[in-house]
Amino acid sequence: MGLEITIGVIAFVLGAGLALLVYTQAMKSRSKKMLREAEAEAEVIKKEKILQAKEKFLQLKSNHEKEINARNQKILAAEN
Repeated sequence: MGLEITIGVIAFVLGAGLALLVYTQAMKSRSKKMLREAEAEAEVIKKEKILQAKEKFLQLKSNHEKEINARNQKILAAEN
């Protein structure tokens, strides 16, 4: 009877240890996957923000050039 209890306890401890090992590995795998997904999403956001900044720069540059051209036209008109 004592041997059966001992074997039962050992089996329980081994089973719990194995379950803990499997659970730990699953959580590591899940966390790595989540990290990869977050990095990919961050890269997409980064590219979008860079594109938005470039578009804004081109818009500001275009507006600035229009203002300069308008001033130059006024100066030429005043000279004539």
